[in-house]
Amino acid sequence: MTPVGGAAVVEVPRPRIRRRLTVLYAGTLLVVLLGASAVLHVALDDALDREFDASVRASAGLVQQFFRAEVEEYLTVEATLAHVAGELVFEGRAIRLRRPDGSLFQVIGAPVRRARQPLSGPVRTVRFPLDPDLAPRWDVEVEASAANVLALQARIDRWFGIGIPLLVAMAGMAGWWLTGRTLRPVGRMADAATRIAPASGARLPIDDPTDELGRLGARFNAVLDRLDGAIAQQRNFLADAAHELRTPIARLRARVELAMLRPPDTSMPRPDSPYDAQAVLTAVDEELRAVSQQIDELLQLARADAAGEDAPLQVTSLFLDDLVADEVPRWHARAQRRALTLAHGTHEETPVMGDPVLLARLISILVDNAIRYGRDGGTVHVSVRPDGAWACLDVIDDGIGIPVADRGRIFDRFFRGEEARRRRADGSGLGLAIAAWIVGRHQGTIEAHEGPAGGTTMQVRLPRRSPGARPHA
Repeated sequence: MTPVGGAAVVEVPRPRIRRRLTVLYAGTLLVVLLGASAVLHVALDDALDREFDASVRASAGLVQQFFRAEVEEYLTVEATLAHVAGELVFEGRAIRLRRPDGSLFQVIGAPVRRARQPLSGPVRTVRFPLDPDLAPRWDVEVEASAANVLALQARIDRWFGIGIPLLVAMAGMAGWWLTGRTLRPVGRMADAATRIAPASGARLPIDDPTDELGRLGARFNAVLDRLDGAIAQQRNFLADAAHELRTPIARLRARVELAMLRPPDTSMPRPDSPYDAQAVLTAVDEELRAVSQQIDELLQLARADAAGEDAPLQVTSLFLDDLVADEVPRWHARAQRRALTLAHGTHEETPVMGDPVLLARLISILVDNAIRYGRDGGTVHVSVRPDGAWACLDVIDDGIGIPVADRGRIFDRFFRGEEARRRRADGSGLGLAIAAWIVGRHQGTIEAHEGPAGGTTMQVRLPRRSPGARPHA
């Protein structure tokens, strides 16, 4: 749109594709017609030449036939030829007879008329023997005008010269109409595309889903569906993130505001008082740690969404049992604070191909969840074992467990069961979503089952072969 005098003028796009297709169609037809006309012209010229030669031979043959038929009656060659001269007259032809010595005997035809109307145009002369047996060494000489043949060829050339441009012009108009009709769905798609807003649900119109344009429109609409889904997922993600972060931030503000309302006296507050600076700082530190963890998880999921399924992995050959042996001891201190026993024992060698950083994060998430929701004084057991083509990682606790109805949703973002929310208010509902993403990137599976002691068993199965991801360059 171009503003002109305060008004917006819509620039109508020129039909460039339509024009190019029409010119291409008409140009192709012109080349084909010119080639066909050239071939036809050569064929017609050859046919006319053959026909002309045949007619010349026919004229000579007629003289020969008359001569053979009359020679018995007139006895001598010259008498017979004199009689034939009075009987045969050829239009546009001159017939001469030459004696054995090469001299001209007589011209058969109308000498007076021929003198007034000589042969026009190019003249072709052909000599044939009269009759080797009855008239030895006598020749028939045919002089024929090619004017009629040339005139016919000229008329044919004129028809080609007029017909070919006329046909090309008609084909151009037909091509313009046909391309306009063919591209009409494209125009409607273009008009509809200008009206499509993000997450509006509007789609391109499709006239025939089976043709090329229909398949293109269907694929474009599928892309729009994925984009709308991504936008909706992003909006839900932001809304859930804002909701989840609002609670710890509100608790932080409440603690700080309460500390700021300390009575103006000089007495030292009790250590368990809400006004005690150390107690306030400890509570604020715990809240900040929880918020920091939630932000880290949000960033992890945001990176996963941005990278998609084509994100490169730092794929390397490693042993899953060694990775567990390195990661689990880091959680002993936290387990001891809850009087939990964190056991991982000795594992079988379990080689896998994967990203060590992501797999370490996976182990940490599962162990953290098991400690968080395990039973005070209970046990969390981590085991690794090979199982055919799979490497199995089991994290078992004897805590609150997961209801069967919730096991299909625990890997959704921000989902937390009622019992989990009641027991621990500081969770974000993002850990298992990240775990599921990591397992999915390694082409594995993750499932939740009831534990042997009534808690939860989180079972991860990873292929013991390369997951097919591109190594990070």
